[in-house]
Amino acid sequence: MVEDLFLKIILSLAIGALVGIEREQRAKGEIAQGIRTFMLSSLLGFLSTYFSVLFQSFLIFYITFIFAGILTTLAYLRKTKAGHVGQTTNFALLLTFLLGTLVYFDTFPFYLSVSLAILLTFILSSKEILHTFSQHLTKEEVWNAVFFAVLSFVILPILPNRTIDPFNSINPFLIWSSVVIVLSLSFIAYILMKIFGPKKGIILSGILGGIVSSVAVTISMANDAKKNKKILFSAIFSIIVASSTMFLRMFFISSIFNYNLSFRIFAPLTILSLLGYFCALSYIEKIKKEKPKLILRSPLELKTALRFGLFFMLTMIFISITKSYFNENVVYPIALITGLADVDAIVISLSSLALTSISPSVAAKGIILAALANTFSKWLLTFWLGTRKMAFDVGKVFLVLILFGIAFLFFI
Repeated sequence: MVEDLFLKIILSLAIGALVGIEREQRAKGEIAQGIRTFMLSSLLGFLSTYFSVLFQSFLIFYITFIFAGILTTLAYLRKTKAGHVGQTTNFALLLTFLLGTLVYFDTFPFYLSVSLAILLTFILSSKEILHTFSQHLTKEEVWNAVFFAVLSFVILPILPNRTIDPFNSINPFLIWSSVVIVLSLSFIAYILMKIFGPKKGIILSGILGGIVSSVAVTISMANDAKKNKKILFSAIFSIIVASSTMFLRMFFISSIFNYNLSFRIFAPLTILSLLGYFCALSYIEKIKKEKPKLILRSPLELKTALRFGLFFMLTMIFISITKSYFNENVVYPIALITGLADVDAIVISLSSLALTSISPSVAAKGIILAALANTFSKWLLTFWLGTRKMAFDVGKVFLVLILFGIAFLFFI
């Protein structure tokens, strides 16, 4: 009992020190609470809770918290008079007090307390990153994100998590959660590309663009290269890198919906991705003097969400109906056809169906076929929208990827 109490006191002091060090480094000579203040705040939160439980009266905790709030307010007023109007440190001080309180109720190994302390420190230390993040968002993107969040957190919980059609294929909760996961992943990559892409160059832009949409990257770069032949090799490089990243994206999405199936497709998709990256390396020297700009639309739009949800629902229905009349091998032509337009819907469909009605082997092969079909469709886009040189160079790499992918079908 005494050892546990002593350990919690040490932890509360350590949490206060962690947050306090970050704040003291951030202050740089300003009037600010330092490491000792944060350590005492966390310890005060712990001890007030300890004595409240000991004397069976949480009045002690409430009085102590109000006292801490008054001191924090006085410190804020003092900083305001000195010309410093930021409130972050004052809020952090009160949160550290509450973290000390949480330590009392937490149990070894104190995952919750430590995780929240690390999260608080990360938020405090990422001021520049968060400001840069907000500056790169347009008003339309912010409203789309807010609207999408409302739809996700309000609609998703009330949707039935069961099939509602005679073919046992339409699960509203699965459909909308798929929309949320896919578009959230794309939007995060889109924002990272806007923030870091121009600074880190075409390599990072190609990778992040592949997470957003490798098809969109292909269309954008093919059009740009046709207008400006000086960025031809950068365009080819971006298309190859984005298409190679698509394989890893497919694996990640599949692992969310069917962890066991993801093991079957991990090796082939990873090898295809690495092979594509390796082929792209041959263009590194050629793109050093080129400065293309990869511009994509925000994936977080209502029409995009509805379009994907509808496409996913139709894919599930079509597979279920055809499978009832034929056998599970009908998945292969469906995967090839749907993969020409989009891989996310078929990946989620097959990953979900592999849990109930089709074999993991068939699902894995279907996912690989969809990836190969999508790779072929992107080559068609380069041929149609880009130059002959682009179509030839991209075609060579994609042919290698498709041949390797076909070979993998015999070993899954």
